[in-house]
Amino acid sequence: MRNEIKRELLRQAKLTFNVALFVSAASAMITLFGVGLIYFNKLSEASLTASGGAIATITTLNMAKEAKDELREILAEDEHED
Repeated sequence: MRNEIKRELLRQAKLTFNVALFVSAASAMITLFGVGLIYFNKLSEASLTASGGAIATITTLNMAKEAKDELREILAEDEHED
């Protein structure tokens, strides 16, 4: 039973990491789009777009970090049980 729980936690952590990676890529594109708007003198739209992309990037990086920390906890628990 414990191994099944660990496998499920590992699967969920991998999924979280993959989602975070995808969202990070999308938010980076949004940020670049915001920078592009600056060059076309669309300052209000650019600031909104760039800040939205930056916030999404920060959020997803935190999600990825949490998933990584969770994996480390699982590994640490596994080592203590052996």
